[in-house]
Amino acid sequence: MIPVPLFSPALLVTLGVSALAVLVLLLWLLVLCLFRSARQWWARHRVVSWSLLVVLLVLCLPQAYMAYVWQVVSRESRQEQAARHPTLSEPARIRGIDVPAGTRLSLPSSHDWQAADEVEFPAPTPVHGIAALAVRFSSTWDDQAPAVELPVHELRLAAPVTVDGWHCGPEAPLRLAVRAESDILLMGCQLAAGNRVAGLDIPPGSELMRYTTTYGDGLRDPDVWRIDVHAPLQLAQLPLSGVTLLLGGERTLFGFESANLAREFTLGGMSYPAGTQVQSVNRTLRDRAPGAWLFTPVNGEVARRADGGTVTEGMTVVQQPDGRIEGELPNDQAGVIVFDTFDFSSEDSGS
Repeated sequence: MIPVPLFSPALLVTLGVSALAVLVLLLWLLVLCLFRSARQWWARHRVVSWSLLVVLLVLCLPQAYMAYVWQVVSRESRQEQAARHPTLSEPARIRGIDVPAGTRLSLPSSHDWQAADEVEFPAPTPVHGIAALAVRFSSTWDDQAPAVELPVHELRLAAPVTVDGWHCGPEAPLRLAVRAESDILLMGCQLAAGNRVAGLDIPPGSELMRYTTTYGDGLRDPDVWRIDVHAPLQLAQLPLSGVTLLLGGERTLFGFESANLAREFTLGGMSYPAGTQVQSVNRTLRDRAPGAWLFTPVNGEVARRADGGTVTEGMTVVQQPDGRIEGELPNDQAGVIVFDTFDFSSEDSGS
């Protein structure tokens, strides 16, 4: 056989002719089995019949070879998968976790058990005191020692659990960072029902993450947690959607960002349309207007003053919760970055 490049036109033509030859050969054999007249014709024309049979068999060789190669590759792939996903016949300690017999490992190509990417348990198994169905291994940088990487255990939960006072659901992995045997940090999870912080009932399905805002000059905000809320949330008098809450160490509300007004909203002498981007005052204006909120019209909408004036897209209104206006600034001077927005109109906006 003449070797041809994989997936070349010549190979495709060769395989196509070979597949047609296989089909003709099978049909011919079927006709010989079903019809006596065909067998009689074969007997009368033996030389022609055998010659045609040999030609068809030769033409079938590329398909037969490809079938053989596919079988070999499939067998090797199954063997490789079996080697990369062994099941333990006895208990072991894998990457600092005691695992029971029957645990299934997911290994990299090195096949080193201690380099496992994931372990899957035969039944819920305690990991750092939490019942887990599986653990995936990763790493993160230690915020207390930025040059140090911490092992991270991502637990697939068997049921909702409470960790460090947070109620976490099983719909997404619960992430734990391991500083030491007795120093385990909750890094994040998807929140279940029953979480209340800073006087707010956090909707189930919100995403919790250990996070501290750090700036390029090395300064850090005092926030420790961030919660991405994927449902409408009433924060003070603000009807928000898509808000990210920033919490301090005592789970007090430090600020919020990435939010939009869920419906039209009036504060003092300003009226803002639904979808207006809003956040708590940022580092740029924190000293000049502590406690203020930043309202930024987007998507061509405008905010309206009580005197009939407007604030157009590209400008940000700095306003206190009591309605007092601190000023109006271009977005860049206010330290506001406009992100993609959607229509967050409330369900009863048409009523």
